[in-house]
Amino acid sequence: MLGPILLGTAGVSLRPPTLAEAQLLQRMQTLPETTRFWGPRYGEYTAAHVEERFKRLVSGESSVNWSIHLDQEAVGFTGIFHIDWIRRDAETGIFIGRPDLYGKGVATEAIRLRTAFAWRELRLHRLHNWIGLANRGSRRANKRAGYTEIGRFEQAWFRSGEWVTEWLGEARNPDPQ
Repeated sequence: MLGPILLGTAGVSLRPPTLAEAQLLQRMQTLPETTRFWGPRYGEYTAAHVEERFKRLVSGESSVNWSIHLDQEAVGFTGIFHIDWIRRDAETGIFIGRPDLYGKGVATEAIRLRTAFAWRELRLHRLHNWIGLANRGSRRANKRAGYTEIGRFEQAWFRSGEWVTEWLGEARNPDPQ
């Protein structure tokens, strides 16, 4: 499903993604500088595939998806995925498609907004994620939103001639009910 508009600070907001934004962000995901910390990525990048995936996002009941906006420009996406409504647990992820925005607080604010929504509106108990250990910026942004390290997945995947370890993080609702 698509998430509601969430207004943050410093011009950052989360908004329901449009198909045009999904197509733009799909192109951003093909750039080596934006995906260097991601695990193995492969698949179709045709317009038809992007549209099909977007339709699944819109109709799915186990995820909430947003485009990240800086002022009025879509610069990334984030979401809450694989929601287990019984256990009140879900996975989260974030992607910033403009390297010039790394370290500027955009991801930190997007994660803060997403996490607050998960607690307040979805009443989830726990959020978890997997981040390439070398991606210090993403780990730092998640820690600022309350995520803590719960472990590491050593040699999780092979990329550019080396094994990559993943940082496993979680955040728990401070007001569980």
